[in-house]
Amino acid sequence: MRAVAILLAVVLLAAPAFGFENSKTDEPFVPKQNQPNSPSDIEADFEYNTGGYLDFVPDTGGSFDGWGEWFIVTVYNDTGMNLHLKEFGFPCCGPPTGDYGWVLWTDVGGMYPPVGDAMTAEYHGAFTPVDPNPDTFPPTVYTYVDVEGRALVVPAGAYFCFGFDNTGNGGQTTFNGVDTYAWYDNMWDPDQGWGRTAILQVKGDYIMTPVVESTWGVIKALYR
Repeated sequence: MRAVAILLAVVLLAAPAFGFENSKTDEPFVPKQNQPNSPSDIEADFEYNTGGYLDFVPDTGGSFDGWGEWFIVTVYNDTGMNLHLKEFGFPCCGPPTGDYGWVLWTDVGGMYPPVGDAMTAEYHGAFTPVDPNPDTFPPTVYTYVDVEGRALVVPAGAYFCFGFDNTGNGGQTTFNGVDTYAWYDNMWDPDQGWGRTAILQVKGDYIMTPVVESTWGVIKALYR
């Protein structure tokens, strides 16, 4: 554990045609969650896992108090398409999270973690880990958080940052070239320095209008 060995611009669109919830934080959002050991049934155009392939099984992990309270990663949308995020996947265990269980920042200025702690996230929501035992190690059961009903849209060519509240143990693997971070000792501490990569997953669908330059005007024009 770390204490001994010493953890796109996303835009909120008013898109009633898609049935999105229209608020970042005002309304509670209860995501769909899969049963224990059940794979995600959501299919998507864009699928990303920090482990290198979908539903990567962690071979180690970190605790909320010895490694980090939050696990996050920054991802670059290099698809050439705007993305509507549909699902987050977190191999983790522990008790239910609070309102800031999953978190998402819209613009983190490149490949760096956001400024401030998780409470600065622009989008967030609660979830309950499928594995309730906080001592499972390594945590290999994914909790899939369905956010398709939220208007989480990542413009082409943008960086976005997402992660989760680690209430027990969060899944990890030996550092594989992907930089992840954990909130430890009041800072975003890079896992690379300790030879680890946290496992986080996201899925999304293309919004089928290519965008050369993503601006508010371009994005809003897509939904008139």
